Amino acid sequence: MSGAVPYAPCTPSRPTGIVAPVVLLFVCSLGVAVSGLSTRDHVMFRASGGTRSGACAALVDSGCKAAHLSDAAEILGVPISHLGTAFYLAGAGLAAFALVLRKRRTSPPAAATGVAPIVALMGLGAVGYSVYLATLLIRSGEACPFCIVLYGVNLVMLVLGAGWWLRGQRRFGARAVVAPVVVATAVGGGFFAVTTPFLVSALVETTSWTATGAANPRGKMMPPFALPGRIPSKGAPTAADDLIEFSDLECPHCGALHRTIAALFEERGPTRLRVRFVNYPLDRECNPHVGRSVHPTACLSARGAICAEEQGGFWPFTEATFASKEPRSRTAVIDTARQVDLDVERFSVCLDAATTTSALAEDIALAHSAGVRATPTVAVNGWTFEGALPRARLLRVLDDTTPCGCDRRSPDGLCTTSPDSASVYGRE
Repeated sequence: MSGAVPYAPCTPSRPTGIVAPVVLLFVCSLGVAVSGLSTRDHVMFRASGGTRSGACAALVDSGCKAAHLSDAAEILGVPISHLGTAFYLAGAGLAAFALVLRKRRTSPPAAATGVAPIVALMGLGAVGYSVYLATLLIRSGEACPFCIVLYGVNLVMLVLGAGWWLRGQRRFGARAVVAPVVVATAVGGGFFAVTTPFLVSALVETTSWTATGAANPRGKMMPPFALPGRIPSKGAPTAADDLIEFSDLECPHCGALHRTIAALFEERGPTRLRVRFVNYPLDRECNPHVGRSVHPTACLSARGAICAEEQGGFWPFTEATFASKEPRSRTAVIDTARQVDLDVERFSVCLDAATTTSALAEDIALAHSAGVRATPTVAVNGWTFEGALPRARLLRVLDDTTPCGCDRRSPDGLCTTSPDSASVYGRE
C-alpha cells in the first residue's frame, strides 16, 4: 500500500542480567554466615577469658586469638565481625532488590542502574579495611581462616560490582542510587539496630563484677600456695597490688600481656605494684600437663630464663626473648643471653644443669597446682584470669581486687597501711 509504514516488531529491552545479583547474593550470604560465627567466637573468647574460641579453634591451633585480641577487634565495644554481618546483609538486600527489578521485562527502572555502583563502592571500602586488618594479622604471625574468607568475599564484591557496573549502564542519575541506598540501609541498619543492644549487653555481662571482684565470671580465686624465693620478682613485698605472670616465652599473647604489665609497673612503681613470674611452657618435653607441644622449644627458653635470673638478668632476657622473631634453638637462646650482657659461659653451663631442670619442674608443678591450664594466665591479688588482658581491663582488675581498700588509700594512691597478709595468697 502506498505510503505504508514498514512493519517493525516491538522488541523489549534486554532485562538486567541474573548472574551478577545471584553471585552477589551467594557471597554476601557466605559473609553473613562467617561473620556471624566469628561474632559468636568472639563472645565465647571474652566470656571464657581467652580459653575458648569456638569454631575457629577447630580449624587452626591458635583459635583466631590474634584476631580477638587485636586492638581492631572491636569498635566502641561492638565486634567488627558484627558490623560485618550487617554489611553483608545490606549487600544481600541489594542482590535481592536487583533480582526483583529484573522481573520487569521492559526497560529496567532507574533504580536498577544504581545497584551496581553501590556494590562496587561497598566492595572498595571493604577491601581497603581488609588490607588494614590483614596487616595486623600478619604482624601477629598467626592465621585467622574466618578473616581470610571475609577478605575474599570483600574482593569478590569489589570485582563483581565494578564489572557489573561497567558492563551495564555507565551513566546513572542521582535518583538511581536513592532506592538502593534505602534498601541497603534498611536491611543492614535494621539488623544492626535490633541486635546490637543484646550483643553489647552479653559482652558487658562477661566483664561485669562487684567491687570486690567476687562475682567476676572470668576470674576465679586462686588456691593459697607459697612461691619460692628464687622466682623473678620486682616491686616491694608490701606493694598495694600483687601480680603473678604464668607464662610461656614462646607464646605471642604472653608477650603482649608481659609488655602491658611492664608498662603498668613503670607507671605505678614498686611501692604500688609487685610483679612475679612463673614459667609454664606449653611443651611436652618438660610439661607433662599439656596434651601436645604447642611451642616445641618453650622448655629451652624457660630454662634460659631461669639461668638469666641466676645472674640477675631475668627481665631483660625475657623482654629480648619475647621481642625476638628468630626460631628458638640453643644457639639463639645463648645469643639472647649475650645480647643482654650475661656471662655466656656460665649461662651455657646452667642450661644443662640438673638444678635448672628441677627449678623448671617446680615452676610447672606450682602453676598447675594453682589451676593454670593455659597461657598467659595472670593472678591479680589472688584472682586468676586467662588470656592477654588489654590495658583497660587489667587496670580495672587491679582496682577492683586490690586488698588496700579505698578507705586506706592516701591521695597519691598508696596504701596508708600494709595490706592484710591473710587476705591475699603469696604475701610473705
